[in-house]
Amino acid sequence: MKKILLLIFCSFCYLLQMVTTTEAAPQKMRPYTGIGLLLLKINPGMGSMVEPLFLYEQPGIFPSGELNASKLPSHDWIFDADAALLPLFVMSRKGSWLEVVYDDAGREAWLNPGRRGIFKNWPVFLKGKTGHMLPGLQKKHYQLLTQSSGGIRLPISPKEHFKIIRIENDQALVMLNPQTLGWLNWRDEDGRLLVKVDLLDSL
Repeated sequence: MKKILLLIFCSFCYLLQMVTTTEAAPQKMRPYTGIGLLLLKINPGMGSMVEPLFLYEQPGIFPSGELNASKLPSHDWIFDADAALLPLFVMSRKGSWLEVVYDDAGREAWLNPGRRGIFKNWPVFLKGKTGHMLPGLQKKHYQLLTQSSGGIRLPISPKEHFKIIRIENDQALVMLNPQTLGWLNWRDEDGRLLVKVDLLDSL
């Protein structure tokens, strides 16, 4: 009997530890948006780029290596996947050269994508996209404003989908349904992304 009680107690402690560990698991850090996205073309089913890309410390000088598709940041929790595209956040641009975040540690480097990918700034990329707010945000981000400068606040949930009509600075004009149109922040005051959208039809 004592052995059975001990076994039950140990099982309970194990389950309690698992629940506590799960609750304490850190939430993924939302990325800085920068100025837009580089959408790299990849070989469907292979997970590799159509052609290699080289990284530089400065545009065209001081090469630092080759972009490794298998080590790129995973953004599947932000963007609904597209088997033919890999998104990279672009921090700045000089002509055809783009400064991108190329790994989960947030390291940045310059590359020239040429025909291997396409750059889209946020107003262009987000316009017409369907999305929803990311979970775990501050309460103020789950409010739809009837005017860009304020107005009536309508609460929304992270599961509530909307269509993005246009972008004005940090705000997006969105449509929840044919009767509900309003404004919300698509990135926060620190420049971190607040919405999840679909990559499909991005090229």
